Amino acid sequence: MSDVTRQELDAKLEAIEARLDTRLASISGKIDAFLAVQAERDKALEQRDERLLERVNSSITLSNEWNQKFRLIAERSVEAALSADESAKQAATLKTHFWASVAAQLLAVAAIVVGAYFANQASVLGIASSTLSAYQAGKADSQHAVQQDPKGDTPNAAKQQ
Repeated sequence: MSDVTRQELDAKLEAIEARLDTRLASISGKIDAFLAVQAERDKALEQRDERLLERVNSSITLSNEWNQKFRLIAERSVEAALSADESAKQAATLKTHFWASVAAQLLAVAAIVVGAYFANQASVLGIASSTLSAYQAGKADSQHAVQQDPKGDTPNAAKQQ
């Protein structure tokens, strides 16, 4: 092997050192760029956190408004329950009125049926009476006609012969 002189060794070391310096500068630049990006990201996250905090504060305010609205609704529902009890009492009397009206309607229907029956009977009796009087009138006319027969023959006498 050949012997390396001190100058050659220094030159090689300087070249290696120069390459390491450039690599170090490159890495340092990359780290600085990364840190700059991270700083921008942290700034954006802080702004987002501030907006979220504002939202939370506004929702707490809205929550208090909603609590008041729910409290008002609860009070109204209690009032409605009390009036429902009163309505139930009125409904009980309404049920009795309902059944009384049903009974009155049934009695009215029964009265109409009975009245229709008697009207029908009167009609039947009227027809029977009219038929009977027409028959009797016809019988009387036939007897009167027999008595006035010009020949003097009676229809019964002709039948007997």
